[in-house]
Amino acid sequence: MLGHVSIFSGAYDPLVWVPALVWLLDRIIRGLRIMAFNPKFWDTKALITYNQDAHMIRVTVSTSSSIYSIEPGTFYYIMVLNQRNFWESHPFTVATISESGHYDTDTLEEDSPLLNYGSSGELRHASEKSHQEMTFLIRPYDSFTSRLREYAEEERPKPATVRVAIDGPYGKTLPLERFSKVLFIVGGSGIAVPLSYLPRLTASSNKTPRIEVHWAVRQSSFAVYVLSHELGDMLGNDRVEINIYLTGSDVDSRRTCDETTYRLVKWRSQRLNVEQIIDGALEDGDKESIAVVTSGPATMADESRRVVTARTVSSLPHIDYFEESFQW
Repeated sequence: MLGHVSIFSGAYDPLVWVPALVWLLDRIIRGLRIMAFNPKFWDTKALITYNQDAHMIRVTVSTSSSIYSIEPGTFYYIMVLNQRNFWESHPFTVATISESGHYDTDTLEEDSPLLNYGSSGELRHASEKSHQEMTFLIRPYDSFTSRLREYAEEERPKPATVRVAIDGPYGKTLPLERFSKVLFIVGGSGIAVPLSYLPRLTASSNKTPRIEVHWAVRQSSFAVYVLSHELGDMLGNDRVEINIYLTGSDVDSRRTCDETTYRLVKWRSQRLNVEQIIDGALEDGDKESIAVVTSGPATMADESRRVVTARTVSSLPHIDYFEESFQW
């Protein structure tokens, strides 16, 4: 690049050096983030499993070497060091933080829960975090995610163990506990966002907000799996309402879950209606505040934003909008 501007006697050199230095600074900061998660970053191991029925990848990473506490709602860039293009990284939101699981590749079976519940608190001593791990939910598509699925399938029925570099955290934890009602409007693997926040919101020592999860999902087998393994502790909680909108053709698969689970969830074989959901929350008579959190397709986010904006008026309860999404 400098060769192209050298004929101008250095007049344009700053236009080359400034962005180059910015890029270098960014690389240094990201390297420090990776080492903050694990000083021996080359030895960070991840367990990868793939559930064919749910069409979902589960990536579990031990956080015992991290110098900071893992918070809900944050996301991390994952780089797989086993592959040639190890510099390729993709962002994924933390789905759950578990403090009870043991990071043992010999005991974790394929039918282990896709997610494990746990609570996130303040910075702890290393001995208290020795068995803490974080889990990501990843839908396999092409390129990077398809390679993750291949790793898992090659080692089935045991989880695949790969070396990874974890770059983060990015984003921030939303102050949802300040609201009297929280609406999660999510689609597909966006269910990771409410899964991330539910343990903290329901374990709060203060008044627990009323929570509604509205989840649009094509594959009922995916919904059944998450309900059976991850949302089981939330079912029956009088402060949490789970609504599932089945938009695919295999709606009858929902009957494969046990009868109690089936009855505690509100099933709908229709598309999710954002306007109806938000208006219903406003009409419940809650005069305090409402948080609307979306994570899903761009059309879902656009519709949610439009509806919230139209209802941000003094005559209605206070309503705030939060969006969790990535655009590539």
